[in-house]
Amino acid sequence: MDLSSMNNETLVFKTEKLVREERELLTNVLHHLHEIERRRLFSALGYKSTFDFAVRRLGYAEDQVYRRIAAMRLMFEIPELEEKITAGEISLSHIGLAQTLFRQEKKLSHSEVPREAKLQVLESISNKSVREAERIVLSISSNPELVKPDRIRPISETQVEMKFIATNDLIEKIELLKGRLAHKSPDISLGELFEKLCDLGLTEWNPGQSATSRKQCVKKIFISTNEKNVEIAASRVTNRAISRSTARVAAKTRREVFNRAENRCENCDSTYALEVDHIQPHAHGGSSELKNLRVLCRSCNQRAAIEKLGSPKMDRYLNK
Repeated sequence: MDLSSMNNETLVFKTEKLVREERELLTNVLHHLHEIERRRLFSALGYKSTFDFAVRRLGYAEDQVYRRIAAMRLMFEIPELEEKITAGEISLSHIGLAQTLFRQEKKLSHSEVPREAKLQVLESISNKSVREAERIVLSISSNPELVKPDRIRPISETQVEMKFIATNDLIEKIELLKGRLAHKSPDISLGELFEKLCDLGLTEWNPGQSATSRKQCVKKIFISTNEKNVEIAASRVTNRAISRSTARVAAKTRREVFNRAENRCENCDSTYALEVDHIQPHAHGGSSELKNLRVLCRSCNQRAAIEKLGSPKMDRYLNK
């Protein structure tokens, strides 16, 4: 495109017009992404999430998707935000800052941030630079350090750098673990320590194994301290991600279903929030026998429910 012959006034006018159209197009994209998420349509197409769909199908970069999904969800919670985006008063970067703040405040207070409070935050950062918005968000936060999101940055083909906020309690626990491993692994790094803990957790919380098998498989590390053996083992926790339908499935059958699926969603291959699904819904007389069961991630399970039970019925549960 050659714009060299265009006069100055026309160039500025057309640029402003294109920017307005770009903002309107952005909100249009957000509406479409929201409807795809509402229908869980990404699952029907074999994608793990709206994020996965936007990266692999739409070709967005990951950081662009994060910002658009944050804006999409907040825009439908607070419709007034759409006008601010279209008017150029607030950007995707501003919205990302606000959403991070809202998530952290919810985590600290164990309750949702009121809608009016969210509106006040959005008003306070409107028409501000991103740096000014960051200062405002930090001044509002109950714990400014927690506003910083976790970050994962590739540094080579096989390694990444991870950054996250930790409490003093976590640091003390890490030091205790490193102390207990000091004889066997005196120079263990944080990455190596976390990998050991992840190995223990993946074994302990494997849904395809019985409690007895998991207990036998968990690696036990014995350290000699003052002639006494100290055993380090992962603590047992209840898996709260089990769906209501899973609760009606015998434990042995459930393990067989997970083993058959190799602990992956049988629709999109995800390993996140796995649930046992009745192929023929329990509400429609489906049995809890092995042949009528499969493993789906939460999103694919929800999409299956929409297809079988209808969007109007499932909207009450999925899109409040």
